[in-house]
Amino acid sequence: MPVTNGGTSGESAGLGGFRPYLVLVPLTLLFALVNTMSAWEDRDGWPFWLPILTEFSSAVSILCLCWIPAWALGRAPLVPPWGWALALHLPAALLFSLLHSVGMALLRNGTGLLLDLDYRFNLSASVLIYEGRKDVMSYLLICCIFLLFGHGRGARAFQSTPQVEAAVTVPVSAPPPAAQFDIRDGARLLRVAVAEIVAVRSAGNYAEFLLTDGRRPLMRATLTQLTEELSAHGLLRTHRSWLIHQIHVRGLEPEGSGDYEITLSDGTKAPLSRRFPDALECLRKATVSG
Repeated sequence: MPVTNGGTSGESAGLGGFRPYLVLVPLTLLFALVNTMSAWEDRDGWPFWLPILTEFSSAVSILCLCWIPAWALGRAPLVPPWGWALALHLPAALLFSLLHSVGMALLRNGTGLLLDLDYRFNLSASVLIYEGRKDVMSYLLICCIFLLFGHGRGARAFQSTPQVEAAVTVPVSAPPPAAQFDIRDGARLLRVAVAEIVAVRSAGNYAEFLLTDGRRPLMRATLTQLTEELSAHGLLRTHRSWLIHQIHVRGLEPEGSGDYEITLSDGTKAPLSRRFPDALECLRKATVSG
């Protein structure tokens, strides 16, 4: 069972999981292929194999170093204040560029020796400067791809919950603070306290967890499965696409036809469908007892 007691909560900085690489690998190889074809057309007199060697050695070296921007994003998310992010990402980008050039040189010269090619790549200061200008853009592009998959965004700070006019305050006792839940977000295992789960909503074949610190990890699971595992810890099924935590309910407003709108502690609005009368009754009892 994913619900556990004891241990620590929170997420390690990590390297972003495998999903960003599903974009990075084909995109990098596509760039190398396009550059190779352009070299064949624009540079007469070059051996046929030379553009293949130069472009794909660079691509392989870059792919082997994608962990550097991922590591830097995990420890210095791109959120204010920017001083710490700049202090870490600047040397990380320089290291990325240096290792890219070294790796590229080793691949090119090693392949030349192995295949007995008339080619040698000389690594010099001018080459490092030339490659460095391009590597900065590559580093930023890799960071953007990891950010698209949620790695390195950091926790979003929410303002105090706006008051809902005519809303009903619903005080509910919190579950034991030691209760924890394991969220399998891709290749990562994220262990959080159940009290940190504001709500869970359906996202296609996945369930999206809304956590108190703003993180939105995804887990391949159905809401029916999660309801069975989390209902004993204060979470209620209020809609076919929503599972909300009672301790984070801040108000109820009628929507007509027996439906309600729930205001949660982070400002999220969640539906309460008339098809889930048990949830409504539970929240009403909590209101009366409060």
